[in-house]
Amino acid sequence: MRPARYPRAAADILRSVPPHDRALLLQLGLDLDDPADAKLFVEGVRAAEDAIAAQMRWERDRLG
Repeated sequence: MRPARYPRAAADILRSVPPHDRALLLQLGLDLDDPADAKLFVEGVRAAEDAIAAQMRWERDRLG
């Protein structure tokens, strides 16, 4: 699977997380204010976005 051509900036990804979701993530042990946790979260979001893009390409190529 190839990565997105223009991945979103880490700051954009982190800014897009609403306060309620940040609080929920913190309860689960993921503090987006901690650089290591933020890096892990951003990598996960980018991996998910790449997987979604790959699925969309597959559907477009095979299903028209």
